Amino acid sequence: MSMKTPYSDSMDKNHPLAAHPDPYWERMDFLSLNGLWDFQITKEKDNPDEYTEKILVPFSPETPLSGIQRHIGKTDYLHYRKVVSIDDKYVGKVGLLRFMAVDQECDVYIDGEKKLSHKGGYSSFSLCVCPLKKEFVLEVSVHDDTSSSVFARGKQSNEAKGIWYTPTSGIYQEVYLEFLDSLNYLESCSIHGDFDRKKLIFDGKMHGNFFPYKISVFFKDKLVGESFFDSSLHAEIDLSSSFHPWSNKEANLYKILFTSKNGDEISSHYGIRKIERRKVNGFYYLFLNNEPLYLSGLLDQGYYPDGGLTPPSIDAMRGDILLAKKCGFNSLRKHIKIELRRWYYLCDQEGIIVIQDFVNGGAKYSELLINLAPFLPLKISDKNPILGRRSQESKDQFLREMEETVHDLGNIPSICIWTLFNEGWGQFDTKKCYALLQELDSSRLIDATSGWYDKKIGDFHSRHIYFRPVHLFNHKKRLMSLSEFGGYVAYVENHSWSRKSFGYKNYSTLENLNEGLAHLFKKEVRRAIKHARLCLSVYTQLTDVEEEVNGLITYDREVVKVDTDRLRKINEELYEEYQSIYQKDKKSEKN
Repeated sequence: MSMKTPYSDSMDKNHPLAAHPDPYWERMDFLSLNGLWDFQITKEKDNPDEYTEKILVPFSPETPLSGIQRHIGKTDYLHYRKVVSIDDKYVGKVGLLRFMAVDQECDVYIDGEKKLSHKGGYSSFSLCVCPLKKEFVLEVSVHDDTSSSVFARGKQSNEAKGIWYTPTSGIYQEVYLEFLDSLNYLESCSIHGDFDRKKLIFDGKMHGNFFPYKISVFFKDKLVGESFFDSSLHAEIDLSSSFHPWSNKEANLYKILFTSKNGDEISSHYGIRKIERRKVNGFYYLFLNNEPLYLSGLLDQGYYPDGGLTPPSIDAMRGDILLAKKCGFNSLRKHIKIELRRWYYLCDQEGIIVIQDFVNGGAKYSELLINLAPFLPLKISDKNPILGRRSQESKDQFLREMEETVHDLGNIPSICIWTLFNEGWGQFDTKKCYALLQELDSSRLIDATSGWYDKKIGDFHSRHIYFRPVHLFNHKKRLMSLSEFGGYVAYVENHSWSRKSFGYKNYSTLENLNEGLAHLFKKEVRRAIKHARLCLSVYTQLTDVEEEVNGLITYDREVVKVDTDRLRKINEELYEEYQSIYQKDKKSEKN
């Protein structure tokens, strides 16, 4: 079915998503390559001699906004071509060409010569184009086997129904070109905030030979700290005289500038926060910046009927986030998808805490496991190939993509929790993967096994509860998390993807839906906070997605199904309950 959101009509169809794609590593001199590209689908890997179609990048060919809207088979090759014209002032300089995401395997050609190959549909990659000519031909050849057991694919399926959705292929995130004067430049920088010492810590990586950069930190346009990279590419800046931590209540962000003597300037931002678990009276509590915090969140899958995995505009992303906030939720679980960087930036600005999933994959998930796992005491080893990782190639690819995800998203302050495996799909060597993730990033908490097939590691005992009441007890060994629950359905005529609807409890009217939600949160979730010391709950879900009609808003973003004021007050009661229980435990511990 063809459906659109209100945002597609206001979208600049000549320059979609034209803002710099990466606010965490942004050079002022850049050229967006989004827009119309030549396009051809063939059965051959080699680039065609002739291109007969046009596609709107960065929308996948399966989507209406692409202008193609066609299913891509596993024997198909997607071919893109764009003649890139460069302003005279950049001719002869270095061009840094970056793709934010291409699904799944691609080769990149400049003027007919292959320059790069990349595997994996959720990580960014780049290459140097040097020296820049006034004009060059950029071609990209893509192959996407959605059913491949090797690559992460999330909810994409060739048989879209229920919890499985229309697949995404090809270039589906932004493409752009940055301009530099030299092949010696600052390639990346890991930024870490030390909350207790009130410091920002920088570890840079150079491309080519070392070149000095100054680091300047601003808060509300006032310079509050400076340092320089020496040859060690390590620097620390003391912010004790101007310390403004980031939280869900005060989304304080520092602006950071990296500048070199040859004029290279990169802007970023960062929010200093500390997320941790603490034991109080024998129970673990979630803490942010040394204060107890309850997370009431929504599952956010980030699909749009007109753009698929790609939002039509920044306003489309902002609309979803502001709706969640209006309903009183303070967190979003980005579910087995890597979002556009601008989405995370909006969360940073709005004080939304992000639970970020790594993207699932492997062999097709057994429906038997999905349907029976919550109800039967199944004890399946994470070395069992039934969970989906049947080849070493598949395992190696997951670990590679996990490392790339941490590299891509590591500087985002709103991301406070990683979800390693979801409901067992593709789960393997959990302890090994968990240890590797800890080594890659020690600044965040980790939900190692969201849903089931718990291996008794990670920061959370993480449960998914559907179809039955929420009854939990605390194990006193980890944080208690209800990482998915609810999924209540209310079908809205003329605003749903199809006549079929999938969810976990059906309501015939929106009034009845709101009553059901009130009971679920006020009775069952609140009870879990009191008796199980529940610290995190994630309701399924923010928006409808295709046949899955369990969102707070319809798939076309036209009808809000819930009473936002009522839901906000209920969430405020949950936060108060958590604080009350914490204070009682704190008092009991002292006694």
